[in-house]
Amino acid sequence: MKEQNHGFSLVELIVVVAIMGALIGIIAPAYLAYLEKSRIQRDESAAGEIYRAAEIVVYTGQYDISDTVLVTFDSTGINLNTQLINNAQIQEILEDHFGNQYQTAKPVSKKYQNMTYTVTILPPEGDSLMPHLSAGWS
Repeated sequence: MKEQNHGFSLVELIVVVAIMGALIGIIAPAYLAYLEKSRIQRDESAAGEIYRAAEIVVYTGQYDISDTVLVTFDSTGINLNTQLINNAQIQEILEDHFGNQYQTAKPVSKKYQNMTYTVTILPPEGDSLMPHLSAGWS
């Protein structure tokens, strides 16, 4: 009497591998798009935190009134113009969001990795006593 083999045949294994390959081919692009979208959101969130930190420093009056760059965020990290701002206060605010190594935080998405986010302070206009902050990616 012949013993029965209880394993899978080669054809069955090939079919399973083909089905898995097709599923991965469908799911992988969607997953990669999801990852890039989350990286873009991370960069935009980081830029928003940098803007809020600059806003706190500016609106508490700890700056020189001039038309100049306050903070930049690009592939070199977060750079502060320390001649214009209270460096300790803005560092504390940025550390709350980015941690102790906030200077090395860099854009991670393909959309923003070669761009610079700049926060600029504009002096008060007319009768206004409040400065104006301008920010954007370039």
